[in-house]
Amino acid sequence: MKQYPDSIRFDGMPEICELVREEHRKQFKKWGVQKRTLFEWLCYLTEEVGELAKAIAENEYRNGDIKEVKKEAIQVAALAFKFINNL
Repeated sequence: MKQYPDSIRFDGMPEICELVREEHRKQFKKWGVQKRTLFEWLCYLTEEVGELAKAIAENEYRNGDIKEVKKEAIQVAALAFKFINNL
């Protein structure tokens, strides 16, 4: 099993939150205000989680870059926050 650095813990939360905010800004700039149904949010979030799963598999089995995993996880988090904010 891979061991991950200690930086992947809650002590990095302020930096992680800032990365999620920045991703939200990018998404807002690209897509604007998004008003969706719950099912549409679920579909978008599922698609993003699929991209995260692919990045994890690449990292785990093909020596993929952990930075790609982090990028995809941040995109999932930003979309999840957006989903919650629209409830």
